[in-house]
Amino acid sequence: MPRLFVPIGLLLLCCAFSFSAHVWPPPDGFTFVFKKQNIRLTQRMKLHPSKMRQKGGLTDAQLDTLSHVLYTSRQYVEIVRQDAPYNPRLGLALAFEFDETNGEYPYTPAYAVMQLKDFGWGGVEFSTVDTLNYTGVSNNVSDDIFIEVDTFYRDTIVGRFSGLLLSGAGAMMPIDSGHFKVRLYRRP
Repeated sequence: MPRLFVPIGLLLLCCAFSFSAHVWPPPDGFTFVFKKQNIRLTQRMKLHPSKMRQKGGLTDAQLDTLSHVLYTSRQYVEIVRQDAPYNPRLGLALAFEFDETNGEYPYTPAYAVMQLKDFGWGGVEFSTVDTLNYTGVSNNVSDDIFIEVDTFYRDTIVGRFSGLLLSGAGAMMPIDSGHFKVRLYRRP
């Protein structure tokens, strides 16, 4: 009889570990649920190798840095991830104030902004005039989104987010079960 309990106990332990491995730590980039779909965005912004570039435009190295940066003098984080590096269909930009010397976690930023972009509407640029894409803000006036930083170690930031995103066309849509894990570049 005891032999039966050992395999069942081991099976339950393996199942519990397997479930927790999918939740923590989150994969690099963003994972979240939007419009009842599980979405994972892991790609950084890049220039298409075969398309013509404008003179004075950003290089791949500059775009890579802008995809995940900690502005130390402003105490501000900006992260951008998308589903493909060259011809993305979906992207998410997340920016929030962050004091790395705070030392207490979880850390909830006083100011945060998020934009979820469908690149089929208006190209690959993120813009404040997008009316068919979704945005959310958390500040002293509005609390559309909730962001919490769980840890910051060796320039890697890990956290969670959720909220209600609004489009310029008037539609509202929840974003749930969001996680992020990104190694940040430091800039002054």
